[in-house]
Amino acid sequence: MARTGFALKSVRTTHLAPPGVGTRYFGVSGRLWGLAAVALAVVVATNLLDLKIYQFRVRVLDANWQFSWSHDLDTLALAIGVVVTAVGARRHPRHRALWSASAVILALFLLDEVSPLHAEIGHVSKLLYAPILVGLAACVWLLADRTAQRPVALLGLATLLICFGMHVVGLTVLRPIGYMSVPYQLGVGLKEGTELAGLLIVLCALAALARRNELRSGRVPGRVVGRATPR
Repeated sequence: MARTGFALKSVRTTHLAPPGVGTRYFGVSGRLWGLAAVALAVVVATNLLDLKIYQFRVRVLDANWQFSWSHDLDTLALAIGVVVTAVGARRHPRHRALWSASAVILALFLLDEVSPLHAEIGHVSKLLYAPILVGLAACVWLLADRTAQRPVALLGLATLLICFGMHVVGLTVLRPIGYMSVPYQLGVGLKEGTELAGLLIVLCALAALARRNELRSGRVPGRVVGRATPR
């Protein structure tokens, strides 16, 4: 009975979330899932609204326009990401190379977002961004390794991967249907919505990692804190 009681107690405590965390799904806060879902849904809805009612006369709602509201939020998220990663490089000297590389990559994406070149590059040509995106994914993944932010980083990176797939493949396949068609503009909404959602989630993960106390994190290369070191 004592052993059974101990087992039941262990099951209960391991599933208790820390104070303030709330419900988690696959290791990610329900609030972050909600943030991603709202970002995606609003971008898709406003783009289709602009298509069906205004025939893209309200440019700020046109998700494919470089200065639409969703693009502006992407730009703001990237700018904040550059600041956050720069702060992370200063606060975490042991991982300064990863933080600095992340800052440089986000700055490149930021410059691309605000430059006219962004609108000129075709869908398939966006494969040129693949090595840079892989570099960002590697940096974020390594920074989140063995931390509570790893599932958050995974969700954000997976969302950005879907966005990249829509950029390169999805819209290329849908284009013959017609630019003003609902399927194509639904694809545009998915492309831009997943970009915004992915950036917001990755930004949340990086912000949480940047403000971590280096001494409390316990991430010592070659050791896992809390486990006996084999001799």
